Amino acid sequence: MTAMSMRPVATARGVDIFCPKIGKFAFLKSPFAAHTTLSAVDIYSGGTFGDIAPSPVKGEVIDIREYLSPTPFKDRDFMEYIIAIRQDDSVVKILHSKPVVDVGDTVDVGDPLGILIKNGYFYFWNEPPLHVEVRDVGDYIRASNDNPLLTKFSFSGSDFSMESNIKCRVEFCDERFALLKGDYQGDGVKGYELGGGLLDGIIPLGDWDAIDYFGLVGMDVPVPYLKSVGNRFMISAKYVTASLSTEKPVNCRALGFSLSFCEPTIKLIPLKYGEKLFDVGDCVDIKLNLLNDPEVKIK
Repeated sequence: MTAMSMRPVATARGVDIFCPKIGKFAFLKSPFAAHTTLSAVDIYSGGTFGDIAPSPVKGEVIDIREYLSPTPFKDRDFMEYIIAIRQDDSVVKILHSKPVVDVGDTVDVGDPLGILIKNGYFYFWNEPPLHVEVRDVGDYIRASNDNPLLTKFSFSGSDFSMESNIKCRVEFCDERFALLKGDYQGDGVKGYELGGGLLDGIIPLGDWDAIDYFGLVGMDVPVPYLKSVGNRFMISAKYVTASLSTEKPVNCRALGFSLSFCEPTIKLIPLKYGEKLFDVGDCVDIKLNLLNDPEVKIK
């Protein structure tokens, strides 16, 4: 396997984190503790479960741990792995891959790191990412982390309105989710704009408390936010509403937004596994509204 073409997306403590040029990444699509402190990023290499993931960082592999993830299916292999890579006085913690490296190996950005796995941390609609954090030496096992990630890119929005209407076409659909494409924004890093920032994370389409926040990446945001670091803002889901206009009625639980160097997609998540929402080529209109007052609902 030759090294993939990689680009930097985030940094902390002098450590740069890279994403494949053909992949995508998200800071706030997960309920893991480190995401809530703005200290983690999920890197999607563009592969499927079972594929080899490229390393998002360089350094020396100093530790590999394994443990069982939470699951009701005791007859399945739900092992999780921690790969710890040291770079100077920091350690990069990586989850969700079965290592093909050994302790003592030196890896470069893009080198083969591990096999993308699926375990008890994944919902049915998840694609396989590497969960990446930068940690203090000697403190890379526990879940909580407070080393926030700064982006390695900028976005200066051109549309600061509180509403966005995205006309989309279905590019992919199966029993797990649908992927939609519409008019996106951004030069190097691309995504879908709302309120002058690029959307990052999950936006509910109804009552759903699995993740109650989302992100915007930009110079500023026009609504209150929970936390911020650099040009990243974490916003409560109560400050956004979303609705769909489709050719046939569908029941969906949420929209998923990621950032990409290629054409970004929007993930549409069904209420339950097995509900195929669309056919490829179907048209879907998405309406998003930011709310200054979450008690005032948009019709």
